[in-house]
Amino acid sequence: MLALLLLLQAISPDVIVTGKRLEEAQSLCARGACDPLRDAQASIALAEARFRSGGYREAKDILWAAILRNRRHAATDPKPVAAIYEAYATVALHDGDLKAYRIGVAGRVRTLRDHLPGDDTSVIAASSALGDMWINLENFRQADAAFDAVERDASRAGLARTAMIAGMKRVWLAAAMGNGATARLMLAQLYRRPIAREQAMRTALDVLALRIATRQASEQDIDRLVQQVKRTQGEPSALIYAPRWEERVSRTATRNASVAFRERDIFQPVAAEVENLSWIDVGFWIRPDGTTGDIAMLRSTYKPWWTGIALRQIAGRRYTALANADGADQGLGIYRIERITKRTRYVKPVNSLIERHVAADGYEVLDLTGPPSGKAG
Repeated sequence: MLALLLLLQAISPDVIVTGKRLEEAQSLCARGACDPLRDAQASIALAEARFRSGGYREAKDILWAAILRNRRHAATDPKPVAAIYEAYATVALHDGDLKAYRIGVAGRVRTLRDHLPGDDTSVIAASSALGDMWINLENFRQADAAFDAVERDASRAGLARTAMIAGMKRVWLAAAMGNGATARLMLAQLYRRPIAREQAMRTALDVLALRIATRQASEQDIDRLVQQVKRTQGEPSALIYAPRWEERVSRTATRNASVAFRERDIFQPVAAEVENLSWIDVGFWIRPDGTTGDIAMLRSTYKPWWTGIALRQIAGRRYTALANADGADQGLGIYRIERITKRTRYVKPVNSLIERHVAADGYEVLDLTGPPSGKAG
């Protein structure tokens, strides 16, 4: 969301500042005194400030109100309107509101598809977001179909880089679903494309190949593989390996056992059950050799029980090494801050007509440091 705000500011010479002036600027827009671009800037900036401080629902309300004000301008200002939808979807996903998340993604895609040429890069990028949405909703077959459509549309439009990225997403999705042979075959086909000769694309393909390899690699193998791909200066460090997130208990396995023994699903929420939002901000260094260090919780709603799980997960990650990482002058590396939210979902519990937050498996992760030039994490 930070990168989105920076993009909006780059479109216009206006600069939105935080604090009281930001609230004043956004309040003018809330009264209808702003054009769509200015409204998008102010509303996204204020929503991001609320999001960072843990006000997920307030951030979502700010963005939804901005959508209601500006969706009638979609024909004349599609990109600012789509940006508001995108920010709304991001916040909704962290808030566990899957209905709002789907509305945000669909609104972004519809706005751009209806009002920009089909070969516009914004349209194709938004279509790729549909694939990401289906992954988050655990509909992997639909996700693959969405990425396949993006890959074909981008190829027809002559957007080789966009087509390659969509193809790589399909490869990773196949590997994640356990179709290793299919993933390796698809990856080999990507290597044969002319754009694969570009250094950046070649590195991206090599990283993807290593990520597939590390799914069954030992710690020693991972150390060796990481050294095979060293990023050049100014390129982001790419994640090669990350351990699975721990869970206190597997809800899926327990639910299946309950069904097998014809017992009540103990994870089916009842009317009195509610789960409060919990999140933490974690800061850490990506060292020159690709390992992580100095991992610390910077702030949180409170100290959630799962804090240790998050810190251990980050400690086990391996990123691409910096160029000349064996040198003594490489410094600490790249510092990154991530917002990690324990996943919840809005559902109607048994014997209730009111939707509420309940616990769900998994975590949502968002890079709060954004992609500043030469230091993306």
